[in-house]
Amino acid sequence: MADLPNHTPPLAALRAFEAVARLGSLSRAAAELHVTKSAVSHQLRALEADLGVALLRRGGTVRRAETTAAGADLLASVQQALTLLETACRNVRASARGKRRNTLNVSANPSLAAMWLAPRIGRFIELHPGIDIQVYLHASQDPAWKSQDIDLAFLHVRAMGPHIAEPGDIPLMTETVVPVCSPTLVDPAERGDPSVFLRHRWLEEKHVDSPETDWRTWSPRLGLADTDWQEPMVLSGLSTVAAAAAAGVGIALGRAPLIDEELASGRLVPLVPQLRMPGSWGYVMRIQANRPMDAALPTLVEFLAEEGRSTGAWQHQAEAAR
Repeated sequence: MADLPNHTPPLAALRAFEAVARLGSLSRAAAELHVTKSAVSHQLRALEADLGVALLRRGGTVRRAETTAAGADLLASVQQALTLLETACRNVRASARGKRRNTLNVSANPSLAAMWLAPRIGRFIELHPGIDIQVYLHASQDPAWKSQDIDLAFLHVRAMGPHIAEPGDIPLMTETVVPVCSPTLVDPAERGDPSVFLRHRWLEEKHVDSPETDWRTWSPRLGLADTDWQEPMVLSGLSTVAAAAAAGVGIALGRAPLIDEELASGRLVPLVPQLRMPGSWGYVMRIQANRPMDAALPTLVEFLAEEGRSTGAWQHQAEAAR
């Protein structure tokens, strides 16, 4: 029996295989690798010829590229090897520049990043000055894991699909919805009276699959009649809604703990907090798959998990109102 070849296939071919297997498409892999689709296809054919086995099923009735049994075995090892190479190169670059600091890249949606994450990242860096944090933004639950080299992503999830938590996700916090407004808009003596909602404009966040942020859900809870209905001012993004409420434009349905900083500072105050409503959504932390773990990432995860368990300002005020 002839001896099996012991050479390693070209790195470019292995990277092309990993990208297609992960992204499910030659076109998407080509865009990520900054090469042509035909170049990716050529590298895959050469790799399969070199190894003597089919690694991917693609074309025909297959909607996206799928690994064969042999491809799945190879993929795990290739991803681990590429991650080790990327980490080693990043460390060498940092050493060459005289930087011994740890840098973590995190990704979150705009509302969470601006309203909850940013102030806590500031406090974390004060406690751990040797760790740098780079915050990126993502939309549609789609962090740029590879192109932005994301270590940790914060994902908005709900019990009912399609955006559900995955095995290995780390629970961060759940949401609670409570009406809020500027302290100058409603007198303190009137903040527990549902009739106050008849005298001010309603602000509503444009948010998918969240009945608890819809004034039609809240109207009967507040004991309002059908004739009391008003069309709310609908705004995009919780940060925009909170800013409008803090400016005295009207009453908003705020999602805690994202509004905790606004409540703690007094820029917003809760109304009838005893009628708060559990949210449909929560947040989890997801670590990039197959990523080597160093001391910096668990330190950040532990800090933020504790922050997620902390009692918010709105809860203190609700208990005081009882």
